[in-house]
This record gives sequence, structure tokens and C-alpha cells, in this order.
Amino acid sequence: MDVAGRVLDIYRRFDNMIARFQAATSMRCVGSCSFCCGNWWVEATVVEVLPLAHEIYTRGQEEAILSSIEEKEASGDRVCGILLPEPLPGTKGSCGYYEWRPLVCRLFGYAARRNRQGELEFCACRIIREANPSSVRRAEMAIRGGLRLPVYQEAFMQVASLDPSRGYRRVHINRAIKEALEYLYWIRPRGKGWKKASGY
Repeated sequence: MDVAGRVLDIYRRFDNMIARFQAATSMRCVGSCSFCCGNWWVEATVVEVLPLAHEIYTRGQEEAILSSIEEKEASGDRVCGILLPEPLPGTKGSCGYYEWRPLVCRLFGYAARRNRQGELEFCACRIIREANPSSVRRAEMAIRGGLRLPVYQEAFMQVASLDPSRGYRRVHINRAIKEALEYLYWIRPRGKGWKKASGY
């Protein structure tokens, strides 16, 4: 299996863990919210976005996405290049590639981190905390009771270690997407299927 496929496998394990967590705590994102997507500071690694880049090529949208990202860079707009202006039928939230979104997008609001004492702390989204504080309290109690949830540091290491040369450097989300598309372009012969090179 190539690295993009292995990354997706890890993502699916996290998705299942988060689904169990949501079922136990009744925690959900606020309807049609894209607060986290609209922030300028979202960063990712090239490895995190390889499944996304692969899907962009599969849909034949690489030129459109690259043009959008370049326009954003030229204008100083740092909002994610795959964020839709508004939700479309069949999409969740406003992400045009929701099933292939990178690690940072999957874990936001549904992960824990280890503090200096090594104890787990729930990292709640501010919007959810304000809209449904009782679900946040249930989540914190569930974590203390042993309910499993992805841990930021450990999740990042799992993905990064699949390809250390591309897995540890965090850059702006648009730069990561662009670099992943450029990388896949060079290992994909024109008019042929995906070429497995350098583990991809």
C-alpha cells in the first residue's frame, strides 16, 4: 500500500474513535459551522494532505485548485483553498473534500493533548464550548474515565513517521496542498495510472 493509502487508514481509525466519542458524549459540531476552516493559521504537512492531493487528481481538479491557491497567495488570502463559499448538497460543512481532509481538520475539537505532567486534557472547540457546554463537561469526564480519543502529539507522530522527509515540516494548508500536488505530478506519468515511486 502506498503512503497516501496508509495515511487514510490511520485517518479512518481516528474517525472511528471520534465517532465512538461523539456517541458517548453527544458532542457535535454546530450545524454548517466552518469556523476552523476559515482561520488563516491552519497548517499541515505534505504527508497529511497526500490523500487529498490524490483525490484532487482523481477528480481532474488539480489545475483549478492550484490556480485558486496561487490567486489566494497573490492577494494575501490565507483561507484554505478547498473551502467552499457555502455548503453544497452532499457535502459536510463547507469542505469540498471532507472525506480526504488532513489530520489537523479531523482532530480539531475532537482530540486531547498531554500536559506537562503527562495527563490528558481535552481540547474543545471554542464554538462547541460556548454552544453546548454540557457536552464538553461530559467529554472531559469521559476522558478522565478512560474513553479513548486521538491525542494530538501521538496522532501527528503516527502520520509523520510514514515519510519523515515530508511528514514533520508544517506549512500553511495551501502551501502543503500545493507541494503535495506538485510532488504527485512528478511521480505520475502523463496518460497512465499512478506510479509507485519513493513509497507512494
